[in-house]
Amino acid sequence: MRQLVPEGVERRPLAVCVVGAGAIGQTVIDALRDGSVRDVRLTAVLTSRSSAEETAAALDAADIVVEAATVDAARTLLPAVVKRGKDIVVCSCGVFAERGFDVESFSSGPGRVLLPTGAIGGFDVLAAATRAGSRDARLTHTTIKRPGALGIEECLDAERTVFRGSAREAALTFPRTSNSSVALALATLGLDRVEVVVIADPAAASTRHVVEWESPLGRYELTFENAIDPASSGRTSAITAWSVIEVLAALSLGIGPGAVGSALPVGSSRPEKL
Repeated sequence: MRQLVPEGVERRPLAVCVVGAGAIGQTVIDALRDGSVRDVRLTAVLTSRSSAEETAAALDAADIVVEAATVDAARTLLPAVVKRGKDIVVCSCGVFAERGFDVESFSSGPGRVLLPTGAIGGFDVLAAATRAGSRDARLTHTTIKRPGALGIEECLDAERTVFRGSAREAALTFPRTSNSSVALALATLGLDRVEVVVIADPAAASTRHVVEWESPLGRYELTFENAIDPASSGRTSAITAWSVIEVLAALSLGIGPGAVGSALPVGSSRPEKL
């Protein structure tokens, strides 16, 4: 990554407010408190117990907000943060799958919405392939997880495909486990064109993702096998929080790899990759 700030120029640390202290949020909080990210400091942690006054003060003081809570929290935070001219990293990006979500309430604000790539990668080549031409392109994201991580209580004796549909439909069906599908879709073909397959595997000891692209430009298959964050009840890959941390590290130098960004309404068109 090219450093965008000349050497010798004093930089003020990036002030970060983290919303949520679950599996993702706590890892981000700990990394910032430990000083693991240069020129980035934690200024506030908000949870569901925070008052309206505490929330307003924390958002006012922050340069960037990390939403690591729930879709409901993201829905509320987005307009409040972007209208303040602040950037927000949205982990619960399933919120963008909601057709009734009022994106107009924040799309006109001066702040940016950044989506971490999360548990998967390859966004650079896939975004480039999309820009080259998407009319004849096909993109499939297959996720294999433990049944319990998908909310399936039935005792399975073999893997089973429990969902096949669009990224939008996947996010609405599995709002807590489809964030990578949404980020991938927004970086490429859109929520209604990316196909998502969800497989429940009772023998899964990790979370596996397979991303398959095909177009006149080429064919790509990317596979990711991630350790599960023990604090997430099997839902979240441990790498996800570090994806957020990498976005924060990049922001202190000027945006780099690892984020999908948009200050535009999220619909059929793609947001800009940053």
